[in-house]
This record gives sequence, structure tokens and C-alpha cells, in this order.
Amino acid sequence: MTARAFSEHNTNRGLAWNAPIPAEERAAIRTQVARDAFEQRHGCAPADDAELTRFVAKASRPAQVPVAGFDLTFSPVKSVSALWALASPEIAEQVEAAHHGAVRATLAMLEREVAFTRVGKGGIRQVPVTGLVAAAFDHRDSRTGDPDLHTHIVVSNKVQSLPEEGGRWLTLDGRMLFKAKVMASEHYNTHLEAGLVDRLGVTFSDRPGQEGKRPVREIDGVDPGLLSAWSSRRQAIEARQRELAATFRADHGRTPTTVESLALAQQANLETRPGKHEPRSEAEQRQTWREQATVVLARNDQSPDDVVAAAVGARWGRDQGPVREATGDVVKTRVSSQVRRWGRGSRDVSGDVSRDVVGTCVPRWWRPGC
Repeated sequence: MTARAFSEHNTNRGLAWNAPIPAEERAAIRTQVARDAFEQRHGCAPADDAELTRFVAKASRPAQVPVAGFDLTFSPVKSVSALWALASPEIAEQVEAAHHGAVRATLAMLEREVAFTRVGKGGIRQVPVTGLVAAAFDHRDSRTGDPDLHTHIVVSNKVQSLPEEGGRWLTLDGRMLFKAKVMASEHYNTHLEAGLVDRLGVTFSDRPGQEGKRPVREIDGVDPGLLSAWSSRRQAIEARQRELAATFRADHGRTPTTVESLALAQQANLETRPGKHEPRSEAEQRQTWREQATVVLARNDQSPDDVVAAAVGARWGRDQGPVREATGDVVKTRVSSQVRRWGRGSRDVSGDVSRDVVGTCVPRWWRPGC
């Protein structure tokens, strides 16, 4: 019905039936089609905007399209990137090692628990594969220049079945990857936190998050004002997304569906996305970050070195025995607190899979040239 309405919209204006339609007009057409369909099915108009939104969401199912691969983004909480940006080379090296160790551990878990392909008529049978084909790219900053230590893992959509299944190159079952994103996020977070405790003796504690989301665990001793100052990219996206959602409600008389909300989020991301800055060496970046931090921390009579010292504590460089004993407690505490939130990749994952969790492994559709 919606496709026919789009076609009629164009032909009534003397355009080709498949001519592009602006997003605002598409949303208006979709809303009118939904109202007509609702009245035709139920014999009355929707009771309110919420009922119409639920009806549209149920009817709007994204079409499945083939993809070349997936972009898994492993990004720690902001305090980890802040510590890494201000620390001495020796401490920064330990932060990177903990991050890379958590990435490798999570990828290994995904290969064991999540990497499957399907064989048989209609892909009726799910079978394991030999592993994932992937390439890793480390990034040091966000597009706005804030310190943002993160790694992109581009995973190929092609996997090889086991020898007993013929060793054929088939398509990765991407649905399992998406179902496992909460599990993968928690796995990465837990290993990163345990690794930093083990290597540097840092401590983590909960900091209040947004309403409806669980608290974010940040490194103790890192000034919250500095974390806010170095989160300019996220703040810009969230502010624009709120504006777009408000405009949508005013124009269409209903809240956007999940699919439409994702489109608005992508629009906000693109509209606020600055161009890539000129290449800078890591030494130049660190000098800039130290100058920025000096200005922000001066409000509380602190310096960048004070923050690093408060975060790593006196145990850095000494016997790490007591710290390693604490590592098991960190893992046990984190896993036990999340046991009802995520499970093995071969099963359905419960919990809010759409939230922007603190350290994320977020699979995204990826095609060459994107």
C-alpha cells in the first residue's frame, strides 16, 4: 500500500513513478496510508497517536538486503580514553594493552559462540564455522578531535564451514551477531575493566546515567567535567536528534516508530558530522589534549598529572599481587550483575539491545565505500 501511494504521489505530479521523494513527504504519506489502513481494518480511527504509532511499527518491517560485512566498534568509557590521553607513555601503553586484550577476548568469544552460517533449503540448518575474517583499525580521536581510543573491526560476511560440512565459503548468519551485541558489549567492558585493574590498579564506580539506563562505570579520580568537555560529538548528535524528533511529532501528529527513530538518529549523526581534520601525529594530539585538560581542570585547582595520579594510585609500578587478586572479584561482580541481561550468542539475548551501552561493540551494516 505504501509503495503504491509513493508511486501515485509521483505520477500525479508528472514525475517518474520511482522518483526520489523527500523524507518529510514520505513520512506524511506513510502516516496517511497508516490512518487509512487502520480505519479499514478496525472500522474506526486510532484512539490516539500512540495507537497509530504501534500500528505503523508493526506494519513497517525493514527489508532484508545483502551486505558485504559488519563494522564492530569497540569503544571504552570516556574516562579510559581521558586517562590514556593524559598519561605518560608507560601508562598509556598499559591502557592500550588492556583495550586490545579486551577486543581480542571478545572476538574470540564471538567466534566460539556467535559465528554461524546456515545450510539446507531456506537455510533451515545452522552450523558452526572455522572463524571470522576481519581487519582491525585503531583510532585515537573522535571527529571533533576529542580523545577517543577505539577500534573498528570490519568483519567479512563470508565464512568457511567446517571440513565435515564441506569447507564451503558461505554467508555469515548476521542475525546472531546483532542478537549478541549486548553480550559482546558486556564481555568487552568486563575484560577491559579487569585488565585495567590488573595492570594499573585503577578502580571503577557507577556514575549516574540517563533516565532509564543503568549507571555508567567510570574510572575513579577522573574529573567528570573533563569527561563532559571531551564528549562534544555525542552531545551534538543527541541535541540534534531531540530537535528532529520534536519536529517529526509536530509535523505528523505522532511519535516516530523505531524504524523512523533510527532514521532520525542517522540523520542527526550525518547533519552534525564535521569533516575530517588534517592528519595530526599522536604527539601533536597529546599536546592539544593536555592544554585543553589544563584549562578545564584549573576550575577545580587540578592539573592533568593530578588526574593521572588520582586514577592509577600509588600501586602503579609496585608489586601487583594485591591488584591481581582483585581482578577475579571484578570479573565475578560484573558477570553476576549482568547474568540476566545477556546469554550465549546461540540463544536469544534479553535486555535493551538498542541502548548506547558504556563500552560498546555495535555491529553496523557495512558496504565498500561507506
